[in-house]
Order: sequence, then C-alpha cells, then structure tokens
Amino acid sequence: MAVRLVTGNRIAETSSKGNQEKWLEHDRWYKLDLFGYEGLAETVTSQLLQQSNIEELGFRYVTYCMERMNVHQRIRNGCSSPNFLMPGESILTLADLFRKGVGPDWQSVVARQPNLAGKVRWMVEQTIRLTELKQFGNYLTLLFEVDMLFGNEDRHLNNIAVLRRGEEFDYCPIFDFGAGLLSNVRDYPMDIEPRSHMKLLRAQPLNTTFTRQVRAVRSLYGPQLQWTFMVAEVTAALEEPLKFYAERDRAYIADRIKTCIHWQAAKL
Repeated sequence: MAVRLVTGNRIAETSSKGNQEKWLEHDRWYKLDLFGYEGLAETVTSQLLQQSNIEELGFRYVTYCMERMNVHQRIRNGCSSPNFLMPGESILTLADLFRKGVGPDWQSVVARQPNLAGKVRWMVEQTIRLTELKQFGNYLTLLFEVDMLFGNEDRHLNNIAVLRRGEEFDYCPIFDFGAGLLSNVRDYPMDIEPRSHMKLLRAQPLNTTFTRQVRAVRSLYGPQLQWTFMVAEVTAALEEPLKFYAERDRAYIADRIKTCIHWQAAKL
C-alpha cells in the first residue's frame, strides 16, 4: 500500500519496491531511478506501446522520456512524463475506491473469493458499480497483459486507478512501468543470467505468476492486447535511453530487456 510523504514540492512514494522520489514541475512529472534503470524501463515500454492496439481499444497510456537531473547535488538518471490530469480531474486508485465504496474490510472480502478469476470478477464488478465504467474488465485485462509482456511486477492496487471529475469517472491512462524489464538490479543482479530472474517474477495485484493472472482475467473478458514490434524495434527503442547509463552496463541491460520481452511474449 502506497504512502505519500510530501516535503516541499517533492513526493517520496513508498511501495512494495521502496521509496522513489518524484515531483511536478512545468506540468511534467519527474522520477528518479531508484534501484537500477527504472527510467529506461518506463521510456522503452512507452515507446514500444506505440506499436500496440491500446488506442484502438479506446484506452490511453502515459509516455515517458529519459532525463538526467541534478538532484541533492548529484547528477541522477530518471524520466519524465506529461501531467495527464485535466483541470478538475483527480486520480482515484482502486485501493481508495474500494475503501470508500465497499468498506475498510474490502481486502478480507477479496480474500474470500474462491479463486483468481473470482477475485478479478469481484474487483471488476465493484469498480463498475462504483464508477459505471462498463468496459473496466477489458481495461484490466489489457493492463495485466501489458504488465506480463514487460515483466512489470509492481502493479499493486495503488498503481491501478480511475479518473474522477466530480461525480463522473473515466479510464486512467496506463502508467508506471518502472518495475518492468528487470530494472531492479538490487533484486535481480546483472551478473546473473536473465532467464534465471524471469522465473522469480510475481504478478500483482493477485500475487501469482503472470501466466496465471492473465489466464484468470482472459477467462472472463477475453484477450485484448496486440502488438507489432519485434527485435529490431526493441533494439531501436533502446538506442537513445542506453546512452544515459554506464557504457560497461549497456550490453547487459540490452540483453536483459530483449530476453525479458522475448520470454514474456512467448508465454503471452
């Protein structure tokens, strides 16, 4: 569960992965790398999603770009993204939506569901009841498929959200890909073969394998995500972001990312 600690105009977001500083300036959000190359993961993922059917399905995603920033008297890598909120809009996470609309014991209600598909169905039905977003099952399926494709294991219920405008709701652009592509070199060191790491990944919010999570949601709402990029497009997307990182690490990072996408795409 995320906790926001505000000091001045900076926010330190606490999640299952740790504290990552971010702040809003000139209508853009800036985030610092925390455990590895999160900025690169955000940037490459959003570039590759340009070659997908997300917009054809009627949904959106956040675009990220690499940044080098002078923070705390140090030069740091990270990324930035546009502030997608329109005047009068706010983000309401599913964790807050369920807390307000179902009650403080909503997690125990989810836990009583008989299986993974039952948990997914409950989350979707409650979201539709509270927001009237009738295609939320398709949206959630798409989100889980994107996370599986890029190995993003930090999709807790504070990273799934809807947009609120007064008493009306809309679908939130898909955001926060930084925990994907084996970016956390603390948990997944670069001196270990990438396929060994891939076997350890766990999907959120159901805390299971990506395959089981996607299978559960697809059993209810069918497949959603399609993409056209291949190895050449992944290589091209990596070219500029890799320049932000030490030259000695670039080949290792590129290999990890290509292995991750190839491995996950084959299973997806």
